Amino acid sequence: MAKSVGRLIAEDYCKLYHDMKDYTIATKIYKENIKVFRNHEQTRSMVRQIRGHIGKINANQASDKSLYKPKTYDTTTTPKRFKEEINTSAKVLILDIETAPINAYVWGIWQQNVGTHQIQSDWFCLTWAAKWLFEDKVYSGKLKPKEATNQDDKRIIQGIWALVNEADIIIAHNGQKFDMPRLNSRFILNGLNPPLPYQIIDTLLHIRRQFGFSSNKLDYVNKLLNLERKKETSFELWERCMKGNADALLEMETYNVQDVRILEETYLQIRAWIKPHPNMGLFILDEKEHRCPNCGSDKLLEQGKCYNTSANIYELMRCDNCSAVSRKRLGNANIKQKRHLLISTAK
Repeated sequence: MAKSVGRLIAEDYCKLYHDMKDYTIATKIYKENIKVFRNHEQTRSMVRQIRGHIGKINANQASDKSLYKPKTYDTTTTPKRFKEEINTSAKVLILDIETAPINAYVWGIWQQNVGTHQIQSDWFCLTWAAKWLFEDKVYSGKLKPKEATNQDDKRIIQGIWALVNEADIIIAHNGQKFDMPRLNSRFILNGLNPPLPYQIIDTLLHIRRQFGFSSNKLDYVNKLLNLERKKETSFELWERCMKGNADALLEMETYNVQDVRILEETYLQIRAWIKPHPNMGLFILDEKEHRCPNCGSDKLLEQGKCYNTSANIYELMRCDNCSAVSRKRLGNANIKQKRHLLISTAK
């Protein structure tokens, strides 16, 4: 029996991208061949059929045995660096900014209390970089030499404002204390309105909460996690940027872009540990399936263990995509059982 065009296309993709998960490769096939396939579910079903992932998983169900790849629970294997993309409407923006230092007169180099009257020139934004989660393109902005010497960042601040205004969730390392307050300062000083509301995922904050690394700096954490590292630089680069050196400003932008790329990898590695994570399920609102609050996946596995609060018992589930643990919203205890349940007083 002759194979359909869609079937042939799907088989070619499965051979070319054999390491991709079913959901991800189905999304890619559908987006790139939208006229061939009716919808995403049809594409995903075809991929699962080709790989032998329908019903009980075994090689006999795969149409092409070379495409069959059984699940493994061998913990000695190297974990995947990139996680599966979930089809969610959430706009997740990863950003980082580089600012000029404050120039001030001081009488020492240790524990100085610098007054505002000692400041000769205040900080301003030199460059920024940002990307949407799972997208390859990195957006960036850098000052021109004349703008740097004039300390005029209005042009590039308008660019990052537009992205922040569009985002539902912003990921930044030390974003709550540095990046976002600094950006807000430049927004108001350049006459821009407050951006529309967004939620912040501060990777520095969550790393401090969940782990005990010797240093929480992004480059050191990535070194421990065997991820890509920051570009090497020195304070001399900032000095040259403030003098309006065009090559230095370009180098600073390149350094900034690299920070955003590696921050995405860091976020994906620690995503399952982030508590609480903005609920990605709210951006999907599936009426039929439970959704992982950390990534939005519907690939959830019941753990056979419950999470107990002072008033109810909830079933625990682990996401098969990002490994985050979540609980169901509806408890197992019925009204009659809860009627005789006592709760300790607060004080």
